[in-house]
Amino acid sequence: MTSPFERPRGRMVLSDGTCFEGYLTGAGPLPVCGEVVFNTSMTGYQEVITDPSYAGQIVVMTYPQIGNYGANPDDNESQGCAARGLVVRELSPFFSPGPGRVSLESFMKTSNLPGLTGIDTRAVTRHIRSLGAVVAAIGGEDCSEEELMDLARRHSFSSGESLVAGVSGSPVNDEAVSDATVSDETVSDETVGGSGRAAVVDLGVKQSILDAVRALGVATDVFGASFDADEILAAGYDFVVLSNGPGDPEDVPGVVENVRRLAGRVPLLGVCLGHQVTALALGGSTYKLKFGHHGANQPVVDRRNNRVFITSQNHGYAVGDDVAEKAGVAITFVNASDGTVEGFADDARMIECVQFHPEASPGPHDTGFIFKSFYEKAKGWRHAADE
Repeated sequence: MTSPFERPRGRMVLSDGTCFEGYLTGAGPLPVCGEVVFNTSMTGYQEVITDPSYAGQIVVMTYPQIGNYGANPDDNESQGCAARGLVVRELSPFFSPGPGRVSLESFMKTSNLPGLTGIDTRAVTRHIRSLGAVVAAIGGEDCSEEELMDLARRHSFSSGESLVAGVSGSPVNDEAVSDATVSDETVSDETVGGSGRAAVVDLGVKQSILDAVRALGVATDVFGASFDADEILAAGYDFVVLSNGPGDPEDVPGVVENVRRLAGRVPLLGVCLGHQVTALALGGSTYKLKFGHHGANQPVVDRRNNRVFITSQNHGYAVGDDVAEKAGVAITFVNASDGTVEGFADDARMIECVQFHPEASPGPHDTGFIFKSFYEKAKGWRHAADE
């Protein structure tokens, strides 16, 4: 393995001029620019960098040693690395052996993901917590601090529309779906013994979310971000899942309009970005958080029973606190740390939404029950509608 001190030197320069020196790792075109976000997970780094919700972002891991158990293609959340860069304190030169496992650095090189090691990532995190969302540029010694700072300042936050379009259709076990047409040959997967049918709207869906839906025993069709509500309604699905994804929910007005047309006509489960676009579709609002929620240790409180769950999250935007008043829904979950809205429901319109990732990849499995409980409700809703 390459010693950190044998690597070429590199640096990350924030748009405010702050510079963090380290060593280059991974591979890919340099310099690279993106919004800097910090992730507090101790494990799950592979799921993080392959999560389509990280499209356009440079991920800084707060846990000091990353790469201890290597990487395995079976753990990917999409066909490749969605993040633009990975920054760590120490990239472990050794990793736990196992079938198909490679070092994280080898995985990054194969996936064309550039990164830095030797960075004081907790200092970066403290800076972002104070400054708020910021763009940075990563480059080698051939790029001066001034050049990288200029790149960062000229790089705007990428629009959600382009980010969603770039990752929709990227799950590992499904071929890309770029329009509203569903092909049973390529994206339909019925579990033996299953009887229901589900539509998943792929805004950058994680493979593990698709797996969680299929584990219910339902035939699952995947629609691209440019789906048409009428086509989904005509197919008679038992329920629709609106997936996670990157960017600002207000940048995908077409998705919002189609969700508006679905609301109240078919059971809807919104996850992360799907939660946000549903709020907009019902008349609510969204806003950008100062530095977002990224990690596998985010506590949420279920307002219905005061139970606390530890969840996996990855989002830079949140649903407005007035969603109950504006959208006529009941707030079900709130973040125990900052009080932001983490979920809402409307039984009359057959809607349930959560900001966190119930499938817990990576993260704790506290809220894995949500898919099953929603499916049971959906069956009840449809049964009542048929009477």
